[in-house]
Amino acid sequence: MEPKRKAEAVIVQLLKAMDDTVLSYHPTVVRTNSTVEGLIQGTAFFPGGAGLWRGSQNFGEMPEGFPESPIMFVGHNFDSQLAYERSLSNGGEVSGHFWSRLRGMLKAAGLCSERCFFTNALMGLKPGSALGPMPSVAGYKDECRAFLARQVEIVDPSTIVALGDDAYLYVRRLEIAHTKLRHPTNRYFNPLITRDVRIREEGMKLREFLDTFGLEKSGNQCRTDAV
Repeated sequence: MEPKRKAEAVIVQLLKAMDDTVLSYHPTVVRTNSTVEGLIQGTAFFPGGAGLWRGSQNFGEMPEGFPESPIMFVGHNFDSQLAYERSLSNGGEVSGHFWSRLRGMLKAAGLCSERCFFTNALMGLKPGSALGPMPSVAGYKDECRAFLARQVEIVDPSTIVALGDDAYLYVRRLEIAHTKLRHPTNRYFNPLITRDVRIREEGMKLREFLDTFGLEKSGNQCRTDAV
């Protein structure tokens, strides 16, 4: 069946909207690429990557179709410039513990990764470490809020999941059903003895939220590498 929307066309639309909307970057914040060809060529959050599941192997192919009414996951910001360059070279960011934990949450919630869109509230690449606040100038955060609202218009998600408190500060203003999960890098998940249980419990919280909207579980519709 022909997909209703081509994935590449939607990503092009998002990139253009980002360039048109977010203009006021701090001098130390580096912009990500504005072309599909310049994105991380594998699974990675937008704007560093396409924000779509491209498989668990590096340099995964862009899916032909954009997911219909996806669950939209929103992080705070993509990462540091160094991490972006590493993921660009590696062809994805899916091999790290962030994705391992996030996929565990999705599995517990009964969701396919390929049915989701993964993005961030703030655009650009943080200088130095990924930790700490994003450098900002006048207008930057308001422009990012406006672009997040535009992302929702373009992506047309069924609901939004904020990853962590920082992302939730931006998501909570959106006029669409939304919830919040702990960020996958939260120290809450660090103890090895409780890690798997806590990841599963976090995913079940999401499942309970989705059930209130009658959003079905994925069942057997996932590819084996798309959980």
